[in-house]
Amino acid sequence: MPPDLSRLIAKIRDAGVALDAWSETMKSLTDALGVAGAACIISNRTTGRVDWVCFSGLSADFRSDYVNHYAQLDPFTPLLSVDLGWTKLSECLPDAVLLKSEWYNDFVLCCGVRDILGARLVETPSHFATFGFHQQIGRRFSGMTAAILKDVAGPLGWATMRHIDRLFGPTPDETESNIIANGGAYYFHVRNGKDYPDETGKVFQSRQEALAHAAILAAELAQDGDWDGFVVSVTDADGSVIAQVPVAE
Repeated sequence: MPPDLSRLIAKIRDAGVALDAWSETMKSLTDALGVAGAACIISNRTTGRVDWVCFSGLSADFRSDYVNHYAQLDPFTPLLSVDLGWTKLSECLPDAVLLKSEWYNDFVLCCGVRDILGARLVETPSHFATFGFHQQIGRRFSGMTAAILKDVAGPLGWATMRHIDRLFGPTPDETESNIIANGGAYYFHVRNGKDYPDETGKVFQSRQEALAHAAILAAELAQDGDWDGFVVSVTDADGSVIAQVPVAE
């Protein structure tokens, strides 16, 4: 029987509006999933560097080591994409590659982690956010993991987009002046090889409201297995991609 995730989803939404809520949210995610740790990594698409991280559990004490050194050696994160969905490290890279990886031997294993379930959950024009859930050596991911992640993917994507927008988006003055003047039209295309364009769009008073709508739409589509692997691609009136939200498996 699926667990009651209402409190967890409430914590995730808290992280979307309060920077200091992320640590508690990540801990709550690890508890719900029955894993030993988690990481949220926001990377800069222009520089390729990590601009913000939140680690919980086994890797929490190694945050600075990852940012300052191992992020550049990480072979797993670049392989993830919004289209790919949740992917296990053990199924993505062969042991022969991992055994030669400094990142895997001197960081992952030293943290006590055997496997990682990861996904690139959000993309914006300037950044992308990757989540990884860590299972400790000697244990396996539970059968409920995929079901829980499917239920929380929408709120987690919304909170992450809000967080990216708050940290790296337009200045408050610029954003507020544009909102007060006109609002804006946003379009929600559903894509995965096949393209289901949104020809009409919706008007929202802020980009954050549009992103929240995209997260809700992705969560609704996730209830129908026919949309697994698709993404909701959000564009503005000029056709610029604002974000891509996965329809979680």
